Amino acid sequence: MSGIIATILLLAITIIAVVVLATFRPSLNQPPPSIAYLVKGGLSEQAWSDPTDCTNTTQYAHCNSLPAMFVLINGYSPSFLKLSNLNLIFVCNGTDLINANLQSLEVIPGSGASPPVGSPTIGNCGTWVWGSGGGGFTGTFFNRLLYYQQFTPGVPGIAQGDVIVIFAHPATAFCDYNGNCPDDDYHGAPLWCFTVQGACSVSVTYSSGSTNDLVMSFSLYGLSRQ
Repeated sequence: MSGIIATILLLAITIIAVVVLATFRPSLNQPPPSIAYLVKGGLSEQAWSDPTDCTNTTQYAHCNSLPAMFVLINGYSPSFLKLSNLNLIFVCNGTDLINANLQSLEVIPGSGASPPVGSPTIGNCGTWVWGSGGGGFTGTFFNRLLYYQQFTPGVPGIAQGDVIVIFAHPATAFCDYNGNCPDDDYHGAPLWCFTVQGACSVSVTYSSGSTNDLVMSFSLYGLSRQ
């Protein structure tokens, strides 16, 4: 009889121990999200449907080529990163020139002449302003500075082959189709972004629940704009 009681007691102790261990078992930390990317400077891209830089109002149709750099997406982890949770911040001269999620910065070549109402607009670059107008470009859409282009338009998550295109402001000798010399439009990052250390940087964060992880960060300093 005593052996049976001992067996029962041992079984009960074992069950309690398992429950306690399960209760206090440390959760395994998942690695933070990450994106593999490549920044290539010294490239060019056609102006995005700007009437003064294109001979018509259709995207990528007979438009001036502007200095640009590409951020090529080579891979990512985990297997799905939602575009609306990926937020791009372009810091210029200490202020946010662009601060918006990648989904809202997407363009689809051939889909229209301008971004829809409510699209992100370009902010401030410290106290520095573009163009000959002397003040401001309030309401200028993001596409004059950068845009996000999906390898397969409409996919809700980031994918290999997606690209972020960032324009650089053309040289003073550049003239637009309306005969403005130099071009007085707000186009691209200022030239000193590439020659002054710490002047301009781009980062992308991924927000999920209460976490906000940095998945991309680079400076424009040292990149070739031509």
